[in-house]
Amino acid sequence: MKNMTKPKILGNERGGIAIMLMSLIAMLFCIIVFVVVLDYIMLYKDQNKLKNDLNRAVHAASLSIDEVQLSQGFYRLDTTTPGTRAQDMFYRYLRLNMGLDNTNHALASSVIPLNATVNISELIYVDWESKVLVNMNSTPTSCTLNSTTSQVSCAVTLNGGSATQITRTINQTVIGPSVVAIINTYHDGVGPMANEPLLIPAIQEVYFRKR
Repeated sequence: MKNMTKPKILGNERGGIAIMLMSLIAMLFCIIVFVVVLDYIMLYKDQNKLKNDLNRAVHAASLSIDEVQLSQGFYRLDTTTPGTRAQDMFYRYLRLNMGLDNTNHALASSVIPLNATVNISELIYVDWESKVLVNMNSTPTSCTLNSTTSQVSCAVTLNGGSATQITRTINQTVIGPSVVAIINTYHDGVGPMANEPLLIPAIQEVYFRKR
């Protein structure tokens, strides 16, 4: 009886292992890309949500009208009556829509991480009648007003001098009483998006329509 020699397939096995490793590396790469892209999508979604919430807050503040001044023919916002002041309305609706407590820390319902802080970098009222800025924030403002052109200019920088430095500016000509706000917080992402700083501006103007 003749001896049957079993074919050698060692070379084929080595090739199969190489293909398997390459497949695993490609799969790992795809997973990493998917996670990063998903995080960018979540960042964009959360930033849009925060921007809309901030827009609503400055809109609410702009509706706090000083009725005494209005009776005298001046359209000014109320910045002195506790509870109904423009700044009080701003904080009320900012906290309500963003899911914050009374110290501006995120609740479980917020899109930012639990207990993360939303800081108010700028909160000013443009008194268009007098052509002056009223700082409604507890910190000094970087904003200026050109009384000739009615242009409001603000600039806020976070993490200056670092790799995560971010700057937001406002340069806008207003045509009526206005509320300007800039807030900052962070996005709790992964990889390069971990603790991504967010700096979001908003402005609300009030103007009259002729009928």
